[in-house]
This record gives sequence, C-alpha cells and structure tokens, in this order.
Amino acid sequence: LGVQALLSVSPSQDYTSYPDISEDTAPCRPDAVSEFGQYFVPPVFALVFVVGLAGNGLVLVVLGRRRCPWHLADRYLFQLALADILLVLGLPFWATQFAHGWVFGEVLCKLVGALSAVNSYSSILLLAGISIDRYLAIVHAVQLYRHLRTLHLHLACALLWAVCLALSVPELHFRTVPFQPQGHASICYRGFKAHEAQAWRVGLHLTSFALGFLLPLLVMLFCYGRIFCTLHRAQLLARHRSLRLVLLLLALFVLCWAPFHVFLLLDSLQRLGYVGRHCALERVLDFGLLVTEGLGLLHCCLNPLVYAFAGVKFRRELSKLCWKGRGQSQSQSSRRIFSTREQSHHRGGTSVHSIPEGDTDHGYSVML
Repeated sequence: LGVQALLSVSPSQDYTSYPDISEDTAPCRPDAVSEFGQYFVPPVFALVFVVGLAGNGLVLVVLGRRRCPWHLADRYLFQLALADILLVLGLPFWATQFAHGWVFGEVLCKLVGALSAVNSYSSILLLAGISIDRYLAIVHAVQLYRHLRTLHLHLACALLWAVCLALSVPELHFRTVPFQPQGHASICYRGFKAHEAQAWRVGLHLTSFALGFLLPLLVMLFCYGRIFCTLHRAQLLARHRSLRLVLLLLALFVLCWAPFHVFLLLDSLQRLGYVGRHCALERVLDFGLLVTEGLGLLHCCLNPLVYAFAGVKFRRELSKLCWKGRGQSQSQSSRRIFSTREQSHHRGGTSVHSIPEGDTDHGYSVML
C-alpha cells in the first residue's frame, strides 16, 4: 500500500473484511530458469555446433566431389545440410547471450534471429520435401516421377525458401537489444508493445507449432505410410533396410521435436487462458522449453547420420574420399623417404644397403 497509505488507515479499522491476496497474482520470478540456462545452454549449444558443423560439412564435401549427375534426393540432401549448417552457425551467439548477455549489437541481433528462424523452418520443411520425393519415386514411379523435371524441383525449393524468409520477417522487425537491470546485461529478444505482446507471442508460437512440426509430421506420416503399403503389396518387406530407414526417419523426427512443440503448445494454451496460470506451471514450462529445444537441435547432428551415412552410395563416396586422402599422404611420405635416402647415398653417408633390415621393414609398416 505504501507508507502514506498505511499512515492514513485508522487504527480502529476492521481488517477482517479485506480479502486475502493470492500468491499467484504476484509476478513469477524466472531466476531459477535463468541460472539453469547459464549452465545448460552454452555446453549443449557448443556440442551441437561442433558435431552439426562437422557432420553436415562432411555431407557437403562428399556431395560436392561427386562427378555424376545429382538425383533429386541429392539436391534435397545438399540443401538440408546447408540449412543445418546455417542453423548451427547462430548457436554460438545464443550461447554467449546466456553466459554473458548480448554483446553483438542490434543489427546482428536481428540478422541472427532471422537466420535462425529461416533455417529452423527450412530444415524441417526440407525433411517433408524428402519424404514427398521418396513417395513419388516409390508409389508413383511411372505416373508422376518420370515427368518431374529439375526445373520443378528448383521452383519448389525457391518457394520453400521464400516461405521461410517470410516467416522470419517478425524477427527482423521486433528483435531489439535493451539493457536488463535485473540481469545487468543486454538481451536480444523480441520486443513487443504491451497491448500487442500476448497476441504476437501466441500467434508466433502457434505458427511455429503448425508449420514447424504438425504439417511436416502429417506429410511424412502420409508419405511413409503409403510407401509402407506399396512395399507390402509388392512383397518387398523382406528388404528390411528400406523399411528400417523409413521408420527411423519418422521416429527421430518425432523424438527430437515433439517434446519441444508439446511444451510450446501448452505455453500458448496457458497464455490464451485454457490452462490455469500458476507460477509452478510456468516454471515447468520454462524449464521444459529450454531443455527440449536443445533436444530438438540435436536433430541437426542426426540428419547426416540418417540421410547420408545410412546410404550405400554415400558410404562408398566417403570411403573413396578417405582412401584418396590416405593414398596422397602415403605417396608424400614415400617421396620424402626415398628423397632422404637418395640424398644420403649421394653424400657418401649411410646408404640404403647399410640400414639394418629390421629398421627398413619397420619404416614401411608405419606407412602402411
């Protein structure tokens, strides 16, 4: 009430008629969530950054060295790896914010926010595109797939990236870097006006849930379900590799992203009033969103394993790349050894014939 209000109250006034103030009306303090994020987010984001960059970078190298014409699936795979790389490139910035606040300025805040939004949507929508590609190749191999031209693929991918760019416009518009006195640091976040904040947050959350999870999931369920039925009718279920791969693709997508979007949907329902507001529940939602987002980002690391390393052609190309690099290293080592021996022979020093036989064999065994 304040000091002046307390002094103006009569001592003889009856306080029993005043209603009790519920603790839930007080603002919920996010101190525990912020402290947990400082220790949880930087190492998790660093792990995803290193593994995702290395794995998807290897996919780009192997695909880039192919001399044969790319199939449609190869083009999707290339764009998927590129989208995942662009997504993980923004993780060091967010990890730094959790540890020390945002120190990169407002322009970079908007760009990194938009880049993260574009590539989070594009990587998931490309997964749905790959399922459509396999659906056309297996279920409609004669009727549709032969008439699908490269131009159609480029147009579809251009439309997909255009949609992702459109979905990133709110990040460019609302991202700002105010100084937070409570945390003693600047924070890059979406700064909505007070009377619009609830509508924008709920709208963006529901858009992310619909386009970033539900729609791709329904597309993949339909495509892979039809693929399963087609293989069953053709009595090709004995080829367990294809069936296991299909089930693995769908299972990994759901396991990685379903928990995050469930928490995102619950948070939206609470903001809309369909779920009661309690500080304990809000704390659970904040912790859940933080942890499950890290789990969802692990999908960037698993994509190379599922879509590349599980493929026979990719393993063959990777083996050629490794053997070629090893062969070049052996060739250089051989040239250095023979050059050293020849120089030693011409100088009149120790010749090849004067080297003990055991040492010579040992040298060649190290090279092999």
